[in-house]
Amino acid sequence: MKGVERILVTIGMGDIVGALSSENLNWADFHTLLLHILEKKIGHISSAEIMRNYTKNRFSIVGDIAPRDLVEIDRMFFGILPGYFSAVELSPVNPIGANATLTTLDPKVVLSTIRNVEVVGDPSMALAIECAYRRRSKSSSQENPEVHLATSHRVLRLQNFPKDSELTPHFRAFALTSSARDTTGFNKFELTSLLVHLEIWLNFLMQSASLGYGTRNISVALSHIGIVEELISEGRISREEVVRGGKGGTFNLLSACSIDLPNQIDHAGEIPDKYSGLETYIRELQFTERQIIDSLRSKYPHVHFYFDLARSSGLGYYSGLCYRLAAQNVAGGRYPLAGGGACDWTKKLLNNGKEHLIAGGFGTELFSRLFKETQQSL
Repeated sequence: MKGVERILVTIGMGDIVGALSSENLNWADFHTLLLHILEKKIGHISSAEIMRNYTKNRFSIVGDIAPRDLVEIDRMFFGILPGYFSAVELSPVNPIGANATLTTLDPKVVLSTIRNVEVVGDPSMALAIECAYRRRSKSSSQENPEVHLATSHRVLRLQNFPKDSELTPHFRAFALTSSARDTTGFNKFELTSLLVHLEIWLNFLMQSASLGYGTRNISVALSHIGIVEELISEGRISREEVVRGGKGGTFNLLSACSIDLPNQIDHAGEIPDKYSGLETYIRELQFTERQIIDSLRSKYPHVHFYFDLARSSGLGYYSGLCYRLAAQNVAGGRYPLAGGGACDWTKKLLNNGKEHLIAGGFGTELFSRLFKETQQSL
C-alpha cells in the first residue's frame, strides 16, 4: 500500500482508487477508461524501451527447454489417456477473478488484464471451468454426464520462486480434470478418478525411459486437507499462521497444534486414534487405502505410497483428498512432479453441493529440464 500512497501523492488525486473501484463504476466503463489511459501511455514507448523491457522482464524471456522435447512428452501423455478423456486446447486467458474466486489464492500471483480477463496461471482450474460449462450444457440431455478433460498448456505465475526450486515464471504443464455428480455414496467417483489420474502419471513415468528420461525412488504422498481445515475451525491454529508457516519450509502443522500423530506413515490402517476431532479424515484415508492404494502398491511395487498427515500446503485449493508425486533424478535431486486432488470449484460454478471434481497437473517442463538422463550424465 505504501507504493500506492506514494503514487497518489505524486499525481495529486487522493481518492482516485476509491472512485475507480466503486460499484458505481461498472466494468464496461472501467475498461473504457483504462484502455484510453493505456493507449496514451503506449503512444510514448520507444523501440529502445521495448528492448530494455524485454531484457529485464522475467515474464517475457523465452523458455529454456527445446520444444521438440515437450512435444514428445505431450504425445506420450495423450497416448496414455483413457479413451473417454477429451483433449482440449485452452485459451491463454480466463475470466478475470477466476483464480481468486475459485481457489482463494492470492490474486497477485496471476496476471490480470484490463480487458476483463486474466492470463491462465493454473490449467487445472481453467479445465474445471470448462467441465462446469459442459456439465451444465449436457445435463438436460443426460442424467449425470461425466466430463473428463486433459490439456497441455503454458502458464504464467507472478510470484518469485526460490532459485533452487528450478521453477520459472512461465512453464508448460499437463493437466487433468474429472467431474460428475456423485450419486453412489462415499465419493466413489472421486476415488475412481483419483486412481485413474495417478495411473496416468505413473504410466507416463514408466514409459518415459523410451524418450531418454530416468526417474528413481518415486513416491506418492496421500493427504486430506480437511485435517488442517478442522484444526483451523477448532481454533488450534489460525489460517494466517498456516499460510505464513508454509512459506518458511520448516513449519510442522501437527507440532504447531500439539497433536501427537506421526507426520508421515506408510499404512493408514496404522494411524493411531489419538485425536477425536480428526477421525472422519483418518477414516477416509484408511478407506482410500483399501479402495485404491493397496491395488496401486501391487501394480507399482517400486513406488512408495504413504500418508502425509501434516500437510498444510494446498489450503484453500483442495477440499478433500489430495496427493503429491515426487521422484529423484540421476543427479540425486528430488523434485515434486505432479499433484492433485478433490476441489470444490464445480460446486461453486454450478452452485450444487453434489458436484465432485478431481483435478491434477504434471510439470512437464520441469521434468524435461531435470530428468533427461543424457543431460544429467554429461
